[in-house]
Amino acid sequence: MKHTLLALTLASITALAPAQGRELPPMMYLTSMNLDSLQETLQRTPEFAQLNGELIGSPLRLVVSHEFEMTAGGSAAGLTSAMLAGGSLGLLPVVTNNDLVITYDIRVHNQSVSKYQFRENFTEAKNIYADQGNTALAKEAATWVLSTVEPFLEQMNADPKVTQLLEEYQFYFSEPSQP
Repeated sequence: MKHTLLALTLASITALAPAQGRELPPMMYLTSMNLDSLQETLQRTPEFAQLNGELIGSPLRLVVSHEFEMTAGGSAAGLTSAMLAGGSLGLLPVVTNNDLVITYDIRVHNQSVSKYQFRENFTEAKNIYADQGNTALAKEAATWVLSTVEPFLEQMNADPKVTQLLEEYQFYFSEPSQP
């Protein structure tokens, strides 16, 4: 009786605890950023050891996207800065102030299972004659993006939707145990 009670208690504690370090099934990796170190950082974690950008037919995907959202103050400052830059014939830089929003989206058959967003404000000065085709993030912004991996993993590991996804995947695709 004591052993059964102990086993049930341990099972309930294990079920309630977040799944730290569980390896997720192979997933396709898609991103809108030109930041290879993000994929490398994710692949070094136990959860995303099987993350691969070339799993074209995989129904499981991790989509990491970014967008810049203009802040209210940044909109007014950007307009003023653009007028000053134009008036100085490009001697003064255009100053922008935006929120960088990073979204981690776990998708199954292109349906979102869970989304996690992180936001940080950045101010940037650009010369109007500089190459605008460069889409790489500034060094400070790229460092911040990499710092979002840890909080993303914490939130994902505590998410019951991801736990349910992993349990369902293991139910259908795990190898049967030998007697």
